Amino acid sequence: MKVELIGAGETVQVYESKSSSRLLYSGLKEGADVPYECATGTCGTCKVKRISGEFSWLWPEAPARALLKSADDFLLCQCAAVTDLKVEVRSKLKPIKEIAQRPQWLTSEINNSVTVAPGVMTFSVKLSQPISFLPGQFMVLEFAGVQGGRAWSMTNQAKLTDTLDFVIKKKPQGLLSDYLFEKENLIGLKANLFGPIGKAVYDGELDRDLVCIAGGTGMAGMMSILAAFIDGGAYRRNRADVFFGVRTPADLFFESELRQFVEQSDGALRVVVAFSDAPASAELIAKNPLLTFDQGFVHEVAMSEMEGQFTPKTRAYLAGPPPLVDGALRMLLLKARLPATEILYDKFG
Repeated sequence: MKVELIGAGETVQVYESKSSSRLLYSGLKEGADVPYECATGTCGTCKVKRISGEFSWLWPEAPARALLKSADDFLLCQCAAVTDLKVEVRSKLKPIKEIAQRPQWLTSEINNSVTVAPGVMTFSVKLSQPISFLPGQFMVLEFAGVQGGRAWSMTNQAKLTDTLDFVIKKKPQGLLSDYLFEKENLIGLKANLFGPIGKAVYDGELDRDLVCIAGGTGMAGMMSILAAFIDGGAYRRNRADVFFGVRTPADLFFESELRQFVEQSDGALRVVVAFSDAPASAELIAKNPLLTFDQGFVHEVAMSEMEGQFTPKTRAYLAGPPPLVDGALRMLLLKARLPATEILYDKFG
């Protein structure tokens, strides 16, 4: 089916989509400037308005459907074309440009899993074929028997790999997290993945100092970015300030990995761990002389610690629960006065 996007400023893009394919995924595979954030039906960013043609819902219960106001509104990530479609997009469409790794569907199986904190698990999947991805990108994962996909950022970093590492949190009434955490053994469990996708990516060629603000498992993409920052040698000319927020010391994970990043950076990388509900113990502080500990909401700690240190070469990365991302975004725009183009994030909900 032919899909015609009509954007602001009379911008137009056309791509093909099969009747069984999600319209968003088809557009991303062809490099079209389709709007999206979570790509899983929860945020509503990919909402468009039908001008002509017919579409069908692949997941009628998608949470963001509640945000739609008319029968002509639909989500590109959860709908397929029944006929040729012409749709209205609210934003101005940017020219199609070549991308390093076109997103695609892949099969995989879990080959490792570890509980790293209460209700937090890391796991790795072996892909059906190697891929490349940019630090900060994510994949949409689907498991048989669980409705809807979930977007998770890779924690590892490699130019070409057949292994992807993830970290996930058990969420209240989370169908997929309940499914995974209740299994005694995840090894061999198969998943379908679509990606890599995501806009909050790291470019080591740019002369930028990094400010990373993450809450909970939002730290996933930051780990990939920090690995690239170290491995690519950017720490020799730039610095990075990382603010990682969890509720209590018992909820902390990636402790040894963060220490290693600091050790490798020759003083260019600072990691501040912010606990919102309880202070760091004397034992934890003594065990981690390379890490700094503070108490409070992580975005507020970050703004306090960074006061007067933002420069024209600062680039910020945000990840975590929507309230955290929204709060950090407001502070970076209004108080730090960073340009919107230098604040990168992907909203997953």
